[in-house]
Amino acid sequence: MQLRFRVLGSGSTGNATLVEGGGTRLLIDAGLGPRQLAERLQSAGVDPAGLDGILISHEHHDHARGAASFSARFGVKLAGSRGTYAAAGFGAAEIAGYDLLEPDQPRAFGALTVRPLRVRHDAAGPLAFVVSLGERSLGHATDLGQIDAALGAALGACDALLIESNYDPGLLREGPYPWSLKERILGPLGHLANADVARFLERGLGPGCGRLVLAHLSQKNNHPELALMAAEPALARAGRGDVRLTLAGAEGCEWVEAGPPAAVARAGRKQLTLFW
Repeated sequence: MQLRFRVLGSGSTGNATLVEGGGTRLLIDAGLGPRQLAERLQSAGVDPAGLDGILISHEHHDHARGAASFSARFGVKLAGSRGTYAAAGFGAAEIAGYDLLEPDQPRAFGALTVRPLRVRHDAAGPLAFVVSLGERSLGHATDLGQIDAALGAALGACDALLIESNYDPGLLREGPYPWSLKERILGPLGHLANADVARFLERGLGPGCGRLVLAHLSQKNNHPELALMAAEPALARAGRGDVRLTLAGAEGCEWVEAGPPAAVARAGRKQLTLFW
């Protein structure tokens, strides 16, 4: 059975990822306006009203901005943590419904199984997700300050992984943000730097992972080449030339199929794909 995903938007301008498998379609985050989100879904060949649910990782604007309006307009239920429900104000909004997700308690959405994972970020109840279809799995983690052992084990065991590579410390420190915001980003409840991701790829990426998408790159504090200069050598040091690497820009990227390295190799495609 095929499990695939497509990034519809990535970064501070808005985050959303479409996941499809077994006839079930889920959206992870709705950080774009409802009209723009609907247009990008339609461009991907998906009826907005045909979604089986929207998983909200946390309440921040670039991940939840369009969630309530989209839910009300197209009748699609939201799902997330108790903290996200309160902090995003979903209780006061006219939404189609809200499924409460608890860390490490799998939840079935049609043919797909979602395992929420606790992450460290300055939000009310932030989550990462592992979405599975049979033996295929996708790990999805953005907006987190560090990767602990439990999270790393769960993400590293996936066939495909979307993970943020948010900033370069040098660009961040020299950039225009106020120092208070810089400290927040650099801290344990902030975001992952390129080097943080590289360390995980070298030491924590499991042998079954064939696809890797670097997402949520800061437009002010990072550059695609810097993210690649960290990730590609890390994969090489780990002997993981079999991993196909994609960078997702603000407009997202094309469909990515979750599968082990052997399946990726049989596809006969080059290793690196860049959408920026």
